[in-house]
Amino acid sequence: MIKMLVVDDEAGVCDVIRKTFTYIGFSVFAATTAKKALAIIEKEHPQIVFLDILMPDVDGIELLKEIKARYSDLIVIMVTAKQDRETREAAIAAGADGFITKPFSRNYLRDAVVHKIGDVLNRKGRMQIPSLLLVDDEEEFRKTMRDFIGRRYECVIDEASEGAQAVDQVQRLKPDIILLDIKMPGLSGIDVITRIKDISPSSKVIVISAWKSGEVVSQAVGMGAADYISKPVSLTAFDEKLKTLLISLGKLREKTSH
Repeated sequence: MIKMLVVDDEAGVCDVIRKTFTYIGFSVFAATTAKKALAIIEKEHPQIVFLDILMPDVDGIELLKEIKARYSDLIVIMVTAKQDRETREAAIAAGADGFITKPFSRNYLRDAVVHKIGDVLNRKGRMQIPSLLLVDDEEEFRKTMRDFIGRRYECVIDEASEGAQAVDQVQRLKPDIILLDIKMPGLSGIDVITRIKDISPSSKVIVISAWKSGEVVSQAVGMGAADYISKPVSLTAFDEKLKTLLISLGKLREKTSH
């Protein structure tokens, strides 16, 4: 899970950013002063900081310099209402990794900012290719999903056609995301979740099933599944759920053309 710190003296701005990124799986902290910001960085070790340029207790660029001096690998994206070239050049010289401009919408934060973070991670050589395990006894369904995912994202995709094989694959591969059918010969999807939650606790599971039972959905989510989608699958709805998980893992690598 990606940890993010928002540093802004406007509580409303902190709240919007916190809600936006908490919803997609980030762990978000907020600070309204430089002192609090440095304390959180030292304790929580976030990977990303959103830093307002105009702070009441200290100039944002001076705080940026201090952060970069102590934590050179920390990604710092400046948040500002100022458009002047001089301010941006000063921030870049101090080590800023990017900018977002106020006012902004949640859609902008989710889409534009996520891509900005991805660009920074790529430049720093820290963006990893995600790994997926597709578990379903229907070969044609696996092919459809593999082709769809492969057109949209850079990722490694492995497959399993039944539950026991899936457990073995999880043990060996420790995939980032598991796309898991519920009704399969041998071990069911619920059995698989039971077996793998101790094998690879960091793996995120999206349950995909023709079963419409609310009880099954609740059971799967209660056992740790990150999400659930019904068959026949809406590829648009599936893509939104997959993208959200990739964002939360810090491994969103979209292909430029689908």
